[in-house]
Amino acid sequence: MSSQRHPARLYNPLLVAPGFLLYLVFFLVPVVIGFYFAFTNWNMYLNDITFTGLANFKRMFADRISALAIKNTFIFALVTTVGKNVIGLALALALNQAIRSRNALRAVFFAPSVLSYIVIGLLFSSILHPDGLLNASLRAAGLGSLTRSWLATRGLVMYTISFVEIWQWAGFHMAIYLAGLQSIPREYGEAVLIDGAGPIRKFFSLTLPLIISTFNVNLVLSLIGGFKVFELVFILTNGGPGTASEVINTQIYRAFGNGEWGYGTAMNLVLFAFITLLALTILNVLRRREVEL
Repeated sequence: MSSQRHPARLYNPLLVAPGFLLYLVFFLVPVVIGFYFAFTNWNMYLNDITFTGLANFKRMFADRISALAIKNTFIFALVTTVGKNVIGLALALALNQAIRSRNALRAVFFAPSVLSYIVIGLLFSSILHPDGLLNASLRAAGLGSLTRSWLATRGLVMYTISFVEIWQWAGFHMAIYLAGLQSIPREYGEAVLIDGAGPIRKFFSLTLPLIISTFNVNLVLSLIGGFKVFELVFILTNGGPGTASEVINTQIYRAFGNGEWGYGTAMNLVLFAFITLLALTILNVLRRREVEL
C-alpha cells in the first residue's frame, strides 16, 4: 500500500483563513452593508441616515436621464456582444489556418486588449475628431459625404463608442476562440472533408458544436463587460453630447460625486442584480444547449 497521502490532505484548511478573512472584510461585508444603504437617504449633506424603502429605486426608473442611461447600456451591450463575437470568431477561424505570419497577426489583433482605456480613449478622441484621421481619410478617398462628428452626434455616439470597444476587445475573444478551435482533433476535420462537406457545412456540423463551451464563455464575458461599461464612455464623451451617451455607470459616478451615496448605491445594486440574473440565466440555457449538442 502506498504511504503517500492524498494531495487534499497535505494542507491545513486554516491556511485559507487569511485570504478568506480579506475577502470577507473587503468584499462580503461592504456588499451586505451596501444592500442596506440602497434603501436609505444616505447623503453627504444630511447628518441622519433614514430608511426610505424603495424611494431610490422609484426615482431611478422615473428619471428621464436614468431611463436613457439604461437604454444606452442595453444598446452598447447588445452591439458590442455581437461585434466582439462575430469578429473574434472570424479572426480565430482565419488565423487557425496554416498561413504565413499567423503568430504575428495573432499578436497584432490581441495587442489592443492589453492597452488601458486611457490610451484607447486618447487615441480615438484624436482619430474621431471632426478634423481627425478618420474624416481626413474619408475626404482623401473622395467620400467626404460620409464624414461625421462621430462623438458629437446624438443618434450616432453610442454606436461609435461601441465600435471602439469592439476594436479593443475582438482580439481577446479571438484568443479564446482559438483555444477552442485548437482543441478539436484534426482527425474530425479530415473525416468531415472526406465525407464531402464544404467549409460552411463543416463549420455548422462540426466546428460550432465542438466549440460551443468556448462560445458560451465569450458570450457571457462580452455581455457582462458591455453592461459594466464606464471608462470608455467617460473618457471619450463624459456622457455627451448633452446626456446622449450616459450609461448606468456614469449615472452612478455622478450620484456618488454629488454626495447622493444612497441613490448611487441603489443604482449599483440594480446593475449588480441584473448582471447576476442575466449571467446565471444565460449560463443555464447555454449549458443545457451544450449538453444537447
